[in-house]
Amino acid sequence: MIRSVLTLRPRGGDGSEIVDFYRRHRVLDRAVEQDGCLGAELQLPTGGDGDVLVTALWRDADAYRGWLESSDRAANADELGRLVHDFDAGVSGATYEVVIRAEPRR
Repeated sequence: MIRSVLTLRPRGGDGSEIVDFYRRHRVLDRAVEQDGCLGAELQLPTGGDGDVLVTALWRDADAYRGWLESSDRAANADELGRLVHDFDAGVSGATYEVVIRAEPRR
């Protein structure tokens, strides 16, 4: 499994408009409909203003690549670009291999 981590710096520091964008356009819902997406989250800093994190868990790198190449992912990019600082310069993202995982016992 891999985890994708996307960092979005909101214009003006307040991530609420990015959250609204993700809700209105069902970005995470569309991501989990992609074959191989096991879950996705959008996170705001607990201290207030700051970067927004978007993370997702993927079956493998090919599944994530499928999302990156998806027309669903590209939809509404212009609108998101108006909300994210330096969007045109490229947003900061990375992938990590999940090598150890623990879950509570049921």
